[in-house]
Amino acid sequence: MHVSNRIPPAVLAAAAGMLQPFVPELSPQNLVAALKAHSGNGQAQPQFEKPMTIREVAKLLGVSLATVNNYLNAGKLRRISASRSFVRVDPESVRQLLGYAEVRQ
Repeated sequence: MHVSNRIPPAVLAAAAGMLQPFVPELSPQNLVAALKAHSGNGQAQPQFEKPMTIREVAKLLGVSLATVNNYLNAGKLRRISASRSFVRVDPESVRQLLGYAEVRQ
């Protein structure tokens, strides 16, 4: 499937507005990204993600850096540590916190 970059903003806003009762955090930009990531065979393309910084997670969740650290310490988010000062967050744990993925046990 080919997604044109020339979809009128009003159309994107209307489509996102109709879907927001089902996906409250959906924005027109997220909708375009999701459409572009979707392949023509009905399955989403596999995406390999790099670990996120604490700042990126805080911005995504709309919380402070301290709150993200609290989530890490409480086990709500999974910490990836390469060293004491190099900490990243597993993106899958962020999706789980947001309710996008089922919790693995």
